[in-house]
Amino acid sequence: MIFIRLQAANDKSDVNDLRAFTTPELFSSLRLDLQERGDAAQQTDVVTLNAELLDFAQEKERQIVSVRFHGLIREEAHNGAEPFDEVWHLVRPSNNPGNWAIAGIQPRQ
Repeated sequence: MIFIRLQAANDKSDVNDLRAFTTPELFSSLRLDLQERGDAAQQTDVVTLNAELLDFAQEKERQIVSVRFHGLIREEAHNGAEPFDEVWHLVRPSNNPGNWAIAGIQPRQ
């Protein structure tokens, strides 16, 4: 769900939603990307999505997971779907195991 939610919020330039489930550092980066994009419309269709848990770490104050997301997405209606392969790092406080926040996204080679 978090992958789809990020794509939708990014497509709509919904900074309030992006802020709700990203760390402040990642939010700042995403907001700059949105400013550079300006008023250009964006529509991301997730054709296939696979997720693999790569790592889990328990620190004193937080939990960290690294998840590999890969599959096919279409970013332009008239083009075919393109493969993507990314590792997302998510965090949450140890004392409040609620929702995860996206801390970083790394493309894989």
